[in-house]
Amino acid sequence: MKPPFQFILIDDDPMNNLICKLTIEMTFGQSDVKAFVNPEVALNYIQTDFANLPDTTGLLLLDINMPIMSGWEFLEMFDNLRFDLKERIKICILSSSIDERDKERSYANKNVLDFLVKPLTDKDVQRITSMELKKGKSL
Repeated sequence: MKPPFQFILIDDDPMNNLICKLTIEMTFGQSDVKAFVNPEVALNYIQTDFANLPDTTGLLLLDINMPIMSGWEFLEMFDNLRFDLKERIKICILSSSIDERDKERSYANKNVLDFLVKPLTDKDVQRITSMELKKGKSL
């Protein structure tokens, strides 16, 4: 079953991005996955390439501890995007952090759907995709 959306991975660790991509493909088969090690490049992608795909929705998996731009900084920049782009992308934090304050901060952000602990599992992928599909939202 191919998911009806594009996965966008943002993590400064290319190995984690590969693990996520393989987990998504293990769950759904061949899937539309875009991986970024630089959050600024990912923002640019969202504002240009993704913006030019009006019928595409996205599920973004975001690390919070990155050197160039943290996940928190990314979320601030994301919040400044056009409303139509923000509506088409749902964000899940994917972090190695087990700090409850990170979880609380994530859930307090209106753009964050869920907080997941690395490594991403097939059960995580199934749960977050079904959460949104059951809500009947655009994802």
